[in-house]
Amino acid sequence: MNLNVTWKRRLSTIALGALMMGAVPTFGHQTAFADGAQQLQIKDIAGKNTYLMSDGSMWSMVDGNRTIYTKGSVEEISGNVYEGLGITRDGRLVEWDIGMKPHVVEGKSGIKQVSGPYRLQADGTVWDGDSSKLKNLSGIALIGYGEKDFAALTQSGELLFKDPYKTDQYKKVGTVNNAASVKSMAVHDDRVALLYTSGEVVVYQMSNFDDNGRVIPVTIATDAIHISYVSAEPTDVLIVTRKDGTVWLTGEYSNRWKLTTQVQGLSNVVKTAVDAYKDDLAEGIYAQRADGTWVISKDGEVQPVEVPAVKAVSMSVSDKKPYVGDTVQVDIQETYTNGAKLKVSLKEAQLDMDKPYLLKVQPDGKLKAAGVGETKLTVTSGSVSSSVTVTVSLRDPLKYAKQVKGTVYLPAKTVFKALGGTAEVSGGNWNAALGDAKLSFKAGSQAAQFNGSNLTLKASPIIDKGETYIPASLLADTLGAKVTWDAKWRQAEVAIGQGKMTIVSQDTAGLIKKAMQGSLAKFIGKTYWVNDFDGWERFSKVTVTDVLPTDTGSFVVVFKSAAGKTLKSYAMNTSEVTQLFADSTYFLKYDPYTKYKWSSSVWSQIKAGNVTLGMTKEQVLLSWGNPAAKDIQSVNGTKIETWGWSNYDVVSFIDGKVTLIIM
Repeated sequence: MNLNVTWKRRLSTIALGALMMGAVPTFGHQTAFADGAQQLQIKDIAGKNTYLMSDGSMWSMVDGNRTIYTKGSVEEISGNVYEGLGITRDGRLVEWDIGMKPHVVEGKSGIKQVSGPYRLQADGTVWDGDSSKLKNLSGIALIGYGEKDFAALTQSGELLFKDPYKTDQYKKVGTVNNAASVKSMAVHDDRVALLYTSGEVVVYQMSNFDDNGRVIPVTIATDAIHISYVSAEPTDVLIVTRKDGTVWLTGEYSNRWKLTTQVQGLSNVVKTAVDAYKDDLAEGIYAQRADGTWVISKDGEVQPVEVPAVKAVSMSVSDKKPYVGDTVQVDIQETYTNGAKLKVSLKEAQLDMDKPYLLKVQPDGKLKAAGVGETKLTVTSGSVSSSVTVTVSLRDPLKYAKQVKGTVYLPAKTVFKALGGTAEVSGGNWNAALGDAKLSFKAGSQAAQFNGSNLTLKASPIIDKGETYIPASLLADTLGAKVTWDAKWRQAEVAIGQGKMTIVSQDTAGLIKKAMQGSLAKFIGKTYWVNDFDGWERFSKVTVTDVLPTDTGSFVVVFKSAAGKTLKSYAMNTSEVTQLFADSTYFLKYDPYTKYKWSSSVWSQIKAGNVTLGMTKEQVLLSWGNPAAKDIQSVNGTKIETWGWSNYDVVSFIDGKVTLIIM
């Protein structure tokens, strides 16, 4: 790696999508996201939005534009916004690169120090990043890199400078009596600065030598606690942080050996940093104060460098109106003050539901609809929150409701189960629970209790053929449900908010079959091609052979495959059957293999629900369906069209072909 040349060359070849978003990967030993960003502090800075945090996590930029957050246990970093190395607390190597998040490099451990693209092992050897061992170097105590130059201090005190003209050769530029007394090293162009534990700073410049060709060491300061180099005009500058907390710069030309300028506005400073990629004093000096906070001094002004914090959170669900038994994907995105947009898993999010019994968190991080009704989901991050209301309905009708002398009765056990609760009988007494709500009642009695308070029912529960039925008015009085009796189909309709369920009577199926079969018969004999339905083979040819009503008033559509196999749909109501054939999401009215003459490999990717580089828009639509949003922008005369889905997946097209995929 070459920190200042390689990425400047690569940067010009990168096209950035307009809707790129971050993620929250993990490396090293995982640590929990802090409850509030204010509890964290910045430990070190490598450049814009490239921070090592006090808990070992990192903020970085995978392409110089998109900011991401990575959890971990990093102790030290060296690099810039495009690439760099780090060390975990247990001595493993961490690497980040353009287009690649910080991650632990497998098999690389025992690291003592990193500087630029180099790493120093505990055994005294030096390696070029994660690749090759540097020849002719051993017994090294300290290394330094800057502006393409490299230096090393041996354990015996020899100060070595890499020969820029001879491969694997090093010039001895000085000797240190006690290598252990050197606290740190700064290297820049042809200079090496050593900071001793005593506070002394000694500079070796390759062009500053005596008549015998020996480099002359020059003492710059005697009270320093930190040093760093940065390019400047006309003379590069050594930044020295002194024990009194002030920050000083070396001067120009002959004053390059003197601390001539104090950086105004900086006090109580313990260390400094610069943007290693830009390497320009004009870009400012980052300074860490004794209390752990950071500021940047630029153009005579001192501004705080804030710890990135959440300023907004958004939440979306894959289905706001699922049916009982369906799973719901929850996608949460946090927007930070540094511009980062990060996905947060449901397991890590602070999520509250006002009716948690309606949606149950699953091991895979999704929610499963467990009962009919409405619940409000609220995700909170710091001081901001976002809410979504999910309405759950019952796909298939329940059996059997009845009307007795004008009173509608519902089967107790199945209804409470459909509502996401439980109902058990003991000694003739029924005890039902919906979350924290408790209800007790008894057949033949209008006396009941709801949440510990007495309740008089409008009608007594009854028992018929061994099954207990409750008056529908009980749901209205306790849950605010709206219950209606459909006289035409002789069935009960229950609504809690927008959540609905139907309880048919024993007469319903016959009534519906008689009245409705004819309207669905038009589909019989028609041929379709499966797009995405019930896990059936995608794009296979099927023909409707029958539409069968069930005893609950629903319909099962019967198909025959091209191979003669009989396939049956799940039970649906009339409108769902009609929608099934009207919506190309489920079935296509044309043979896609005939319409699109694509290769078998492309069809395999589409059938698997994959999107790959080079795909056309039609191929993406067949693979992932319609996007939630589209955006078109022009970059350097090139039109970039970007599609985004509700789960924050993003695809960009140039000339109608996929050029970027973010998942």
